[in-house]
Amino acid sequence: MSRIYTIVSQGHSQEEPSESMRNYSCPKCGTAKTRLAPRRGVTDRLLSTLTIYPLRCQLCTHRFTTFLGKLKANPRRNYDRVSVQYPAQVRPVHDPSQRVVVEGMLSNLSLRGCRVLTSQRIPMGCQVMLEFHPAEYDDPIMVDGALVRSHSAEGIGLRFSSLLRSEERRLRRILDLRLPDHAI
Repeated sequence: MSRIYTIVSQGHSQEEPSESMRNYSCPKCGTAKTRLAPRRGVTDRLLSTLTIYPLRCQLCTHRFTTFLGKLKANPRRNYDRVSVQYPAQVRPVHDPSQRVVVEGMLSNLSLRGCRVLTSQRIPMGCQVMLEFHPAEYDDPIMVDGALVRSHSAEGIGLRFSSLLRSEERRLRRILDLRLPDHAI
């Protein structure tokens, strides 16, 4: 009995990473900051039966498929959110005078959205502009267009719809520092 155990334990390589600890790098930018993407369409569902799943790069937004070798649940989000504490101002786009300003605190952030903690109400579906001041930069980051996707007593959830390329680069730098390399 111990002889069989010895043969099995000698055959196991310590250098090979376990399946649960393997990082899947983005083929476009090379970062390991990737995560499972929601499956969409018949092709993704069929491929998932072969344990081939879509992944999404958290920095360059590239979507690609890879063989994982095991079944995975379908995730809800495309992008991970990171916890932050940045002062923020939200302005409805429909207000031409720019007098309506909702003050709040950005509590989480991703490349395509965020959550703003505020006691003031903004209706679902409202187009807004967002300005927040990360500690990493002297100047605030401006999001020209965002859509209110959720609201609760604690705050609002925004999905970014329009962002200048320069502002997106600054946002990517923040996320690159804060997002972990994912082990899928």
